[in-house]
Amino acid sequence: MRNVKKIVLFMLAVVFLAGIVVYSGNRNVTIALKGALVHTVTGSPLENATILIKDGKIEAIGLNVSIPPGAEVIDVTGKSIIPGLIDTHSHMGAYVPNDLNEMPQPIGPENRAIDALHMGTPDWDEAVKGGVTTIVTGPGSGERMGGQSVTIKTFGKDLDKRVLKESGELKMAINGVNLSHIPTIHSNFLKAREYLEKWEKYDSGEKKEPPPVRDLALEALAKALKGEEVVRVHIMWAHDIMSFLKLKDEFGFELQFIHAPEAWKVADEIAKRNVPVICMPIELAINVPESLLKGIVTLHKAGVKLAMHSDHPVSPEKWFRMNASIAIRYGLPKEEALKAVTINPAEIAKIDDRVGSIEKGKDADLVVLNGPWYEATTAVDMVFVDGIMAYDRQQDEEMAEEGL
Repeated sequence: MRNVKKIVLFMLAVVFLAGIVVYSGNRNVTIALKGALVHTVTGSPLENATILIKDGKIEAIGLNVSIPPGAEVIDVTGKSIIPGLIDTHSHMGAYVPNDLNEMPQPIGPENRAIDALHMGTPDWDEAVKGGVTTIVTGPGSGERMGGQSVTIKTFGKDLDKRVLKESGELKMAINGVNLSHIPTIHSNFLKAREYLEKWEKYDSGEKKEPPPVRDLALEALAKALKGEEVVRVHIMWAHDIMSFLKLKDEFGFELQFIHAPEAWKVADEIAKRNVPVICMPIELAINVPESLLKGIVTLHKAGVKLAMHSDHPVSPEKWFRMNASIAIRYGLPKEEALKAVTINPAEIAKIDDRVGSIEKGKDADLVVLNGPWYEATTAVDMVFVDGIMAYDRQQDEEMAEEGL
């Protein structure tokens, strides 16, 4: 009898997976999630609300949503729903750890994470199980300039549709152990400005002379100078943060800080320049002083836009939501903590027109939980990505129990 049950469950799993494939190609499917406490992020939570999904988008959200005939209705009464979580600093997708860095190449802004992205790792599935539906993943911090990140959904059959941005963030790293880091980066930005001026002069002239010799590294930096790429810096200490803020003042590029455990010490300077901080409350280690754990609240009070990160695989993507829970423990208001893993990272990554909140017209990236979103005991029940059920905990646990 047990073997028969295994066979039945296996067949159901095959049918379920086949249904996902069919559904992903059928844009006319309509789903209604009915009865949950919905955290839209951009407004007050809605109790006993309905979310209508059509063609992979959020069609309607509210207390009195009309459900059309033929729609698939999923009863989520007693559960809570939040937008798909967004991690703006991850290293997921590397085939091997060595792919994260191109050492001994210290300056490599032309390198692109999308060119080395590995889609076969099980990490993608684990991220979905944790409710993470979009990540910004890219180079490590082994070089002063590691290259360009890629913004991508964690689930989907069509890679082209999963990629939201092939680049857009230029990763740099100041590790605080080498006096040459800031001067080297400064020198390269000077070269990039000269390179940009040469091309602007050539493009505005009669083009009788040969064009300047192309340099892919300087082209990448020139894009940052033109505002087409955002400079994202792995940085640790307050004095380095101030040095990089001076570089921003000089060159005018858009800047974001990653990790930045001492950012709270210069919070006002960061806020004055509208520089967001992408951080993790535990700052890569548990045994840190209380002042550091409370630093995220200092940044919030100063008006700094905050986002959490996993730094996967340092902290597994599956537990990304817990960063917000820790931040709440140390004083960040619940609504701000939720923003720090949804709409804030979406705005920082410039993808908030599609994801980050539960609003009409946005991608139907949704996480259904069996309790308050911030509680450690709360489990992810279902995850939808572009309106497709990417994860169902009940089915996952039944298959695991039967060894399938």
